[in-house]
Amino acid sequence: MNVRTPTPTGSARHASAHPADSPAHRPAVEAVCERVGFDRYVVSHDRPVGYIDVVPPLFVCYLGHPYPRSVEVAQVYDFERAVSIVDAMAAGTRNHTVAG
Repeated sequence: MNVRTPTPTGSARHASAHPADSPAHRPAVEAVCERVGFDRYVVSHDRPVGYIDVVPPLFVCYLGHPYPRSVEVAQVYDFERAVSIVDAMAAGTRNHTVAG
């Protein structure tokens, strides 16, 4: 029989018993894309962080909000890659390849 006894979240016992609940082990929040125009998507987490314009065959990545103040950061051929670039740039990481 497997029983989980609740413990207060601030206790040391809770931190050692549930390491997956600690901030260092929480999974990263995935970026959400929503179509906002005929050829435009907004990339957001809890707020908009950038945009992707569809200019066949390219996806043009913009960082910033609102759209008129955003800055172009990349042009790629794959939508998923465009989302990952905007997401990584918004998070401030440099562990991505923009071109190649």
